[in-house]
Amino acid sequence: MDDKPERHITVYVCTNLRVSGSSCAGHKSKAILRALERRADERVVEGHALVHVRPSVCMGYCGDGPNVKIIGGDFFHRVKMDDLDTILDAAEHLIAAKDPA
Repeated sequence: MDDKPERHITVYVCTNLRVSGSSCAGHKSKAILRALERRADERVVEGHALVHVRPSVCMGYCGDGPNVKIIGGDFFHRVKMDDLDTILDAAEHLIAAKDPA
């Protein structure tokens, strides 16, 4: 049995849809969520997911969506598919910075 606590970090993707006005869902955030989940799954280390990707309700920046927040880290606005590796790299960097090993 491994004594080392599981290292992971959570990344939230806003998937809020507003009836009127701009929203993350209106800017294709659900596609960003699915793609980010797939990329995070591809980066699994030793059978453990380092980055958990979850949907979120409104983050308050509807006009700047899609929005992604790394818990304890960066906030990304106007996220595009080209940004996914940058987001995951930033999340993994936070995990490494917290690792006492």
